[in-house]
Order: sequence, then C-alpha cells, then structure tokens
Amino acid sequence: MSLRERTRRAVRGEIAEAAMELFLEKGFDATTVEEIAQAAGISRRSYFRYFSGKDEALAGALDAIGRTIADELAQRPVGEAPWVCLKYAFAPLLARAEADPRAAALARLMLERPDLQQGKDSSWQDGIAEALARRLPPGTADPAFASRALAGAAISCLHSAQDQWLRPSEDRTLSALLDTAMDAVHPLRPSDRRAKPAE
Repeated sequence: MSLRERTRRAVRGEIAEAAMELFLEKGFDATTVEEIAQAAGISRRSYFRYFSGKDEALAGALDAIGRTIADELAQRPVGEAPWVCLKYAFAPLLARAEADPRAAALARLMLERPDLQQGKDSSWQDGIAEALARRLPPGTADPAFASRALAGAAISCLHSAQDQWLRPSEDRTLSALLDTAMDAVHPLRPSDRRAKPAE
C-alpha cells in the first residue's frame, strides 16, 4: 500500500470516528455533514473527497469495529477451538458496551437502518472469515466456506444478544447474553465463558 493510500485511510478513519461520536451524541438524523467536517477539522468540501454522505461515514466507522474484531481473533492462542476464538473475538465490542453508556444507542441505530446493518454484516463476515480460515483444523473441507458459515453464525448470535439486551426488562449484560446465544448454537465449556486475553 502506498503512503498516499495509507494517509487517505487514516484520514477516512478520523472522519468516521468523529462522525460516530456525533451520531451517538445527537442521533444520526440530527447530525449534519457540516458538523462532522468541523469535528474532524476539515472543510465540507474536503469531507466529500472521502465520503459521499453520512451513511458512508457510518459504514466506515462500523467497518473499523469489524477490523478490530478480526484482529482480535487473529491474536487468539494457537489451537483454540474456532467457536471459542469467535466468542473471544467480540471482547473489544463487549467491553465498549459495558463501559460506554452510548453503546445501546449504536445498537438501536443499527436496528433503525437495516440497509447499513446488512452492509456491516457482510463486511464483518468477510474480515472475520478471512482471519478464521487460517485457524480451522487441518483437513477441514472447503475452509473458505466453513469459515464464512461460522462467522455468519457468530454474527447472528451477536444480533440475537443485542436484540434481547435492548429490551427494557432485560438486566443481563451483553456479554452474558452473547454467551447464552453462542452456547445455544454450540455448547461452550464453563471455562470458555470467562473472558481471557489473547496470549
């Protein structure tokens, strides 16, 4: 990747991060492109050199979260079962959900914009599957397909957990709900439910 392209990606990331902060603070519809540009320290004209509108900026921010999940998965210990790797790959997202009171607002925003949800899911599935394919047991039939199937199942579990988490009567953490959802698909051992960092 050229220096110019790396610089462009870095600027896109900064703009997307600024956009996400405003979306969580003010709401997607109430946030303007001018406000995003000002928060990112650029002009409105410069903004449109990197993004065509607000939707694309939000998609860029969500892509960054997906890359973080894929990176976390790639750092899991060698020999760890694929489903367990996937469980721990969501750790950065779960930590943010517990620490940031605006995390629920982001989850609701995704429910309100199914078009962006679908794009996010596709991007996340691609990145997670690519990282997971290298970790599948030797002899796995069609590892590319198997890794996409596993990634898709894990993302569906996350959606189920988020949907339950947003219900007014729900008092469990998103992490606990994700454990329950993933355990329903493939049972996790008790030790697999306790978060442990990658070595």
